[in-house]
Amino acid sequence: MLNMKQLITKKSPIISVIFTLVLVLNYSLPSYFIEVEARGFRRGGTRGGSREINRGGRQGYREFDRGYRQDNRQINRDGRDFDRGYRQDNRQGNFDDRRENRQGNFDDRQQNRQENIDNRQQNRQENIDNRQDFRNDRWDDVNDWRNDRWDYWNDWNDWVNTRYWVGLGVSLLAIPATAIAVSAANQDYYYNEGVYMQPQGNSYVVVSAPIGAVISNLPEGYIPVSVNNSNYYYYGGAFYQASSGGYVVVQAPVGAVVPFIPDGYEKTLIRGTTYYQYGGVRYQPVYDGGNLVYKVV
Repeated sequence: MLNMKQLITKKSPIISVIFTLVLVLNYSLPSYFIEVEARGFRRGGTRGGSREINRGGRQGYREFDRGYRQDNRQINRDGRDFDRGYRQDNRQGNFDDRRENRQGNFDDRQQNRQENIDNRQQNRQENIDNRQDFRNDRWDDVNDWRNDRWDYWNDWNDWVNTRYWVGLGVSLLAIPATAIAVSAANQDYYYNEGVYMQPQGNSYVVVSAPIGAVISNLPEGYIPVSVNNSNYYYYGGAFYQASSGGYVVVQAPVGAVVPFIPDGYEKTLIRGTTYYQYGGVRYQPVYDGGNLVYKVV
């Protein structure tokens, strides 16, 4: 008897054809010989002989059919065993592949996490370094600005100390020849090198800079001041801003810091805090980088 499991495993078309021919011959030849023998008996035999022959034929056929079914059952059993083994191999192979993929994915995720941690750490360090560099640069700029400003103010102070300054309220019998006439709020004034004078009888009294007065050029020694992104120019207790006609006297901006106030100020004490009043503007003395300055409040 041929080994059917081996035939199915090899899956050879030639062997399958040969096996089919053998089965057909095994099935057809007994019936043929039985039929030939039966015809012989019918020609010369007795009726009882015919029945015996028929009985023998049927018995042989049943035995052949039983063997054929048995062979089929064995073939089917072998085929199921083969399929079972094949599926088992596939399941094991799929399981191994999935386990390998899981391990590979885990390794990739672990590597990606480590790389992300390294990148974040590097970015944090770079950001810290950049912020530190920015702070250092900013303080360098601030220190440079303070040094430049104090150098400028010291130069201005040296210049103004060599110059005669006329304080508020001083009465003059005559005005300088270089004085020019200005007006503000329907009042007439005379202006000369940062000093404003107003006629009173036969004399001229020094007054604070009138708001709205316009001069064509700033006095020599003015100080630029910036408050809330607005530019001002300070001189002799007055604040100027650029205008279409030159420079106009404006209200003192709150928060402006100046290095000094002219002589003629008034000192007041309010709730334990000392203030200086000049030309209608109140200043509070504060320290900036160890230097005494005055802040408009």
